[in-house]
Amino acid sequence: MQMTISFTLDTEADRDILRWLEQQENRSAAIREAIRQHISGGVTLGDVYQAVKDLERKLRAGAVVTGNTTDEKDRKEPPEAAAALDALAEL
Repeated sequence: MQMTISFTLDTEADRDILRWLEQQENRSAAIREAIRQHISGGVTLGDVYQAVKDLERKLRAGAVVTGNTTDEKDRKEPPEAAAALDALAEL
């Protein structure tokens, strides 16, 4: 059984969503996937980028970031995480 659910978008406030929808080959499938990602708490590159930009704003406003005292050699970073961070740093 299928169900149709409709919602409205504001052409100004939701311009980013409308632009994204226009790029989707199957809008219904794209919307379902976006909602599932949101429900599952999936982290996207957009989420990471937004977090970095938020941190950048806080640092410019005078926030101080401190690290722990663990020696660098004692930290174990999975190779996949290291590669992903390196790729992100190149953006």
